[in-house]
Amino acid sequence: PTLTALLLHLLLACSAAEQQPVPPESIRRSVSVDGDIILGGLFPIHSSAETSSGESRCGRMESHRGIQRMEAMIFTLQEVNLNSSCLLRYGRHKIQLGGLLFDTCSKDTTALERALEFVKSSLNQEVVGTSYSCLYGNGTILPAVRYSAIVGPAASASTGRAIAKPIRGVVGGAYTQVSVQVANLLRLFAIPQISYASTSSVLGDKTRFEFFARTLPSDVEQARALADIVVHFNWTFVSTVFSKGDYGEGGIQSFESELDKLGVCVAERLLINLEPTKAELDTPFDAQTSAPGLCGCRPTAGAKSSLPVKNNTAVANGALTLEIASSEVPGFTSYFTGLRPRGPRAVANNASFSNHFFDEFWQQKFNCRFVVDPTKNDTVACRDNMRIDAAKFRQEHKVQFVYDAVYAFAHGLEQAKRLVCTEQPPDADTKASGLFDQCVANLSSFPGKELYNLLISPENFFVNSARRKVQFTKNGDGVGAYRIYNYRRNRETGHFDYQEVGEWSNSTGLSWRPDRQIFWSGSLLDVPRSRCSEECEPGQRRMYGRTGAGKDRCCWSCTECAAHQRVADTRDACEDCGELEGPDWNKTRCLRLQVQHMQWGSWYSAVAMALSSIGIICTLLVVGTFLRYNDTPIVKASGRELSYLLLSGCLLCYLMTFLLLMKPSTVACCIQRVGIGLGFSVMYASLLIKTNRIARIFEAASSSARRPQFISPRSQLCIGACLVGVQLGCSALWLMLSPPGTRIQQPSRLEAILRCSIEEKSFLVSLLYNMILIVVCTYYAVRTRSIPENFNESKFIGFTMYTTCIIWLAFLPLYFGTQSSFEVRD
Repeated sequence: PTLTALLLHLLLACSAAEQQPVPPESIRRSVSVDGDIILGGLFPIHSSAETSSGESRCGRMESHRGIQRMEAMIFTLQEVNLNSSCLLRYGRHKIQLGGLLFDTCSKDTTALERALEFVKSSLNQEVVGTSYSCLYGNGTILPAVRYSAIVGPAASASTGRAIAKPIRGVVGGAYTQVSVQVANLLRLFAIPQISYASTSSVLGDKTRFEFFARTLPSDVEQARALADIVVHFNWTFVSTVFSKGDYGEGGIQSFESELDKLGVCVAERLLINLEPTKAELDTPFDAQTSAPGLCGCRPTAGAKSSLPVKNNTAVANGALTLEIASSEVPGFTSYFTGLRPRGPRAVANNASFSNHFFDEFWQQKFNCRFVVDPTKNDTVACRDNMRIDAAKFRQEHKVQFVYDAVYAFAHGLEQAKRLVCTEQPPDADTKASGLFDQCVANLSSFPGKELYNLLISPENFFVNSARRKVQFTKNGDGVGAYRIYNYRRNRETGHFDYQEVGEWSNSTGLSWRPDRQIFWSGSLLDVPRSRCSEECEPGQRRMYGRTGAGKDRCCWSCTECAAHQRVADTRDACEDCGELEGPDWNKTRCLRLQVQHMQWGSWYSAVAMALSSIGIICTLLVVGTFLRYNDTPIVKASGRELSYLLLSGCLLCYLMTFLLLMKPSTVACCIQRVGIGLGFSVMYASLLIKTNRIARIFEAASSSARRPQFISPRSQLCIGACLVGVQLGCSALWLMLSPPGTRIQQPSRLEAILRCSIEEKSFLVSLLYNMILIVVCTYYAVRTRSIPENFNESKFIGFTMYTTCIIWLAFLPLYFGTQSSFEVRD
C-alpha cells in the first residue's frame, strides 16, 4: 500500500504541475456542493456504452435510478445542514456537510477514474523533500515541482476546477463491480465507503475491503431468505440460474451454501451472460421442464421491475421475487417534484451549485430542449410550466439507503467530533474564537480507520425519518429485511403485476400475509413440487445412491424396516428397538410393549372355564350321590374311601383351571406348581391302588385262600397318602431350588407375555412322577383285564388308562408346538 500511495502521489503531482484546464467532459460528470466536510458520491447517472471502435463511453441516462439517488444525497446533505438538531452542531454553529458527486456511467473503470478525484482531494500532506519532473502529453518536460494538495472552498480561477477539500467518506457505488474497484482504491488511503446498492457477499471480506460498509444487507442474508422460502415449500431438489459476475456468482454461491446446510440439493447450475442472447435464455428454461419447484427470485435490484418479464409474462407467471425492504423518505417526493432545471441552488455559506445532470434528465423526461435547433423540426422547446407530477412520482427503492448512508456519516462524524473537538456550550461563538475552524481541521485529519470503526460500531445506530432503525453489523452490513412479491395476473384488471405476499428478516424469519394467496404458474393455488424422490411411506427408510452426497443425497429408493425396527431420525437407517420395546404404527419411535397375559374375557378362557365348570358340577353330583348312598353295598363294594379320594383329585384338577387363568403372581405361581402335580397324583394314586388291590386279590386267590395284606380301606388310604406325599415332597424341593415368581417372555420381538417363571424342562420333570403312576396303573389295568364281570370296574379303569396314555403322549408335542400362542398353551 505504501508503494502504491507513493506512485499515486507522483501521478497527482504531475497532474497538479500541468496546470492545464480540466476537460469539459470531466467537469460535466460531477456536481460539487460546498461544505466544511466533504463527502464523495458515486452514482450510475448514465448507462455504459461503447463506441464503434470499442472504447468505453457513457450511454443513455438512467432517468429513474441514477438521478433520484444523486438528488437523494443532495437532499440529505441539505436536511442535515438545515436540521436544528444537535447533529454536527459545535457551539451555535453547525458543521456543514458538502459533497463531490460523480457519474460512474455504470462502468467500473469509469468509477475508478472518478474515485481518483477523491484520492487527490485527500492527499493533503506534503511529501517532504520530494520533487517530480513530469512528461506532458505533447512531449514537453515540465519543470520539477514540490507537490502539496490544496484544501479550500474556492475555485481556481485559472483552471475552473473546484479546489478540493479532503474527502472524509464516499457514498457509493451502486454495482458490485464498481464498489469492488473503488473499495480497492479507497482502502489504500483509509477512506471509508458506504454503499447504498452493492449487496455482493464478496464485499464482506474484511481482509480485502476493510473500509467498506453498506446500508443494506449482504447477499448472504438474501441467500438465507431464499433458502427459507425453499424449505417452507418443502422443495428439496432445485435448479439455479445466475448471471456472470461477482453479483450473480457470489450470490448463488451463498444461496447454495445455505441450501446445503438445510439438506436441499441443487439439480443443475446454469450460468448466463449479463446480456444473454435468446438462444442462451432458451437453453436453461427448456432444461428446467422437469423441475417445477424452480424459485423465480430475481436479484434485489429489480424485484418489481417490468423489464425482466417484458414479453415473458407466461413464463414469469407465479414467480416469487425478493426486494430489500425499504420505505419512502419523507419530504423527498415534494423536494424532487419541486426542482426546476437551469437554476443555481443555494447552499450554506452563501454558496450555490447547479446540477447539470438534472437539466439533462429534464430534457429527456419531457422530450424537449432548452436550446432549440432551428434546423430540426422535431425539436420541442422546454416550457416554464412543465412540472413533474407528484401524484405519479414514485421514489426509487434505493433512495432510502442513500439517505441512510449520508446520515450514517453524519452520526459517525458527530462521534468523532466528541473525541477531537473540545466541548462547548450551545451558545458559544466557536467561529469567532477560532475553535470552529480547528474542530473542522481535526475532523478533516481524523484517521480514516478510526472513523470507519465509529461508523459500524453498535453505538452508531439511529432511527431515520421513515422510523426505520439503521445499524451496521460487525462486517459493516445493514440489517437484513426483505419483502416477498408474487408476479401474477390481477383478477380485477386482468394485467400481470407484483403483489406483496410476505416478509423475511434475519430476526423473525418468514412471515406471510394472511390476506394474500400465492398464485403459481397457471394461476394455481397448489404449491408445485420440486423433489428428486418422493418421501418414503411410513415404516420405510431411504436408500441413497452410490456416494450419498451431492445430488445422491436427495435421490433415493425406499425399503421397508423390519417389524421390530424404527426409522432413524435421519430417515436413512433402521434402528432396533430396545428390549421389551416395539415401534409405533409409523415406525418413528419405540414404545414399551404391552405385557399380555390370560384375560378372563377371552374366548379361550370362556371355553376352558365352561368345561371346567361342567366337570366341577358333575364331580359334585357324583360326590353327592356317594354321600347319599354312602352305606349301601354297591358304594362299599366300589371302594368308598378310594372313590372319595379319586373324586377329590378330579375336583382339584378342575379348580386348577381357574388358577391357571389368573394373572400370574408369586402366590398364584406357587399354588400352580403344587396344585397341578397334586391333583394328578391324587387321581392316579387312587386308580393305581385300586388296580393293585384287585390284582393282588385275584393272584392270592389262585394260589391260596389266605387274604392279601394291606387291602383294608385304612391301608389303602395310607398307601394313597404315601404316594401323594412323594409328589408333595418333590414339589417342596422344587420350590426351594427354584423359588416361584413371574417373568416376561418374548416368543417374538413384538410380544411380551407375563408368565410364571417355570422352565419348560422343570415343568415336565415335575410331572414325571405322575407319568410313572400312569404307567404302573396301566400295567395293572392290563393284568386285570380278564377278571370276572362282577369286577368289571377294572375294565373301565383299563380303558381310562389307555386313553390317558394317549392323551399324555399327545400332550408333549402340543405343549412345545404352541409356544407362539400363550392363550392356547396355557
